[in-house]
Amino acid sequence: MKKVLTANMKTPPTYFMKHPTLQKVMLLAVALVASLALTAQAGKPKLSSAQQQKGAKKPGPYSQSARGAGHMLPLAIYQIDDGTMENSVGFGNGLQNFESIWFNQFAVVPGQTTITTVSVAWGTPNFPDSTLNGTPVTIGIWSDPNGDGNPSDAVLLGSVAGTIQNAGTDTFVDYTFSPAISLPAGATSFFVGDMTPMNNGPENFPAGIDQDSTLHMQSWIAAMSTGAPVDFNNLGNNDLIGTIDSFGLPGNWGIRADTGNPTPTPTPTPTPTPPPDARWYNGDFNNVNGLANERDSSLGSGQYASTYDDFNVSDPTGWDVTSVFSNNLSSIGNIIGATWEIRQGITEGNGGTLVASGTTVTPTVTATGRSGFGFTEYMVEVTGLNVHLAPGAYFLNVTPTGDLTGRSFDSTTSGGNCVGTPCGNNQNAFFDSNFFATVFTSTANEGQPYDFSMGVNGSVTVGGNLMLMSSASRKTHGAKGDFDIPLPGVECRSLTQRNVTVFTFNNPIASVGSATSSCGPLASLTISGNTVLAPYNAGTCNGQTVTVTLNNVMDTSGGSLTSAAASTTVVTGDVTGDGSVTNGDINSVRGLLGKQTNSTNFRNDVTLDGKINNQDLQTVRSHRQ
Repeated sequence: MKKVLTANMKTPPTYFMKHPTLQKVMLLAVALVASLALTAQAGKPKLSSAQQQKGAKKPGPYSQSARGAGHMLPLAIYQIDDGTMENSVGFGNGLQNFESIWFNQFAVVPGQTTITTVSVAWGTPNFPDSTLNGTPVTIGIWSDPNGDGNPSDAVLLGSVAGTIQNAGTDTFVDYTFSPAISLPAGATSFFVGDMTPMNNGPENFPAGIDQDSTLHMQSWIAAMSTGAPVDFNNLGNNDLIGTIDSFGLPGNWGIRADTGNPTPTPTPTPTPTPPPDARWYNGDFNNVNGLANERDSSLGSGQYASTYDDFNVSDPTGWDVTSVFSNNLSSIGNIIGATWEIRQGITEGNGGTLVASGTTVTPTVTATGRSGFGFTEYMVEVTGLNVHLAPGAYFLNVTPTGDLTGRSFDSTTSGGNCVGTPCGNNQNAFFDSNFFATVFTSTANEGQPYDFSMGVNGSVTVGGNLMLMSSASRKTHGAKGDFDIPLPGVECRSLTQRNVTVFTFNNPIASVGSATSSCGPLASLTISGNTVLAPYNAGTCNGQTVTVTLNNVMDTSGGSLTSAAASTTVVTGDVTGDGSVTNGDINSVRGLLGKQTNSTNFRNDVTLDGKINNQDLQTVRSHRQ
């Protein structure tokens, strides 16, 4: 059954479990760009880098390993840099002292709300300047009262005085808060940074900047254009404030926050683990980390991040897969669905071959009894499958679908309680995401050698070589012909035409003993080569999952299957396939009005007339929930 989770918090949209939310440039930054573009000769302050001023060494080439180093981190650390500062930045006009505040924005991770230490890397090894050492600084932590990532309403929570040390060495200097700073209850965002009262700009460049970063719009500067003292207590009271990206210096400050939380002790593991019918299980959560594995979470509607890990089918007759699952550290308020894929041949930047896939709006969501870093772990399982896998190497993904709240991370594993091969120990995982603009990236190649907790349930194939290869829901769209939705999945098209479940086997079929449908009467079966067509009337089945079962299937060589089943969730008008009809479905059809039906848009032709028009729009509107 579907389980409703309790957490509903804004958490960091990152590959792994410790990076802050991407922010948009606010309009105030535009005014700041114009002001800071004035020349130093005119006596106006400007934002400048050591490279711009000294015209010497440029940052080295982009490093995949350096970029990856910022994607999976000890969960006690808030961090958006990769540990290497390619450049350094100053603010001023070289003629007078200007105070300036340099700070990062972070989104709150549940359970990590007490800040003990702020760490800063001063300057850059590319342009070392030891004269910065000993300069007094003030380190601050600010709230974000409305949680929008914009510091215009930021209020100081606490500060500590210190000096610059280890400038130009990429060494992070710790500034400890005693007592520690507790973020406000319910906070979803906060800021940490430092104030440097010095003659900056053309002469001094204290702020180390990581220019390899792929996360932007999260590092800020605040100052007063007149040289007046800055308002350290209320950042929004300064007349110059904006993200450094808007000044043509994209990157992140080398500023971190540490909660000081140790790696949590694992909660008791329930038994039995793994599932009793597991053919492959990569292992239990090892309390190390998690990789983003989510769809329609707080990342946004239509945004996804999917984790893939590899498994082997070693039995010579293959496996009959009945369910697949992943274990996820989740704060999603309500897991309302799941997508799954089995692939072969994934390589860097290449998704390989899709073997089987589907979507369900009725996943089984079960608390595993484990937790970590403020998240509860849940097994998200897609059941009711009937997929045969021949011997070979495969990759699995099961991604939870959320309600636009919270986050979900596939738990890391070291192979504890594993079944099958490989067993949580070969670091052959991949990551694919439209939110992070990442296409099947090897986590090992990015310096993240982890395996992830997921598995395949079923049985070893017996009784001959006949096997069900795939199933689909078929409808005819007028002269445009037939279009199939892979099963299990959501059938969104008109119920005025019969539903047809298409069973595809590996061998030509000779006969089917009988067939049943869980909803709607079946018509006569049609056998054609390797396929069996099972039409049924689903007119009374809207909102239900219909399972069609073929019994005693025989192929032309004498092979047999006791049964083969396929499930269709019928939701008329649900063109996005998420289990409900909403404004998102209406907007999807509206955006395609006037188009002819084809293989990429056929779900939007709900009236089955071969074109997407106002009749489709009205049908979807009439079923909006």
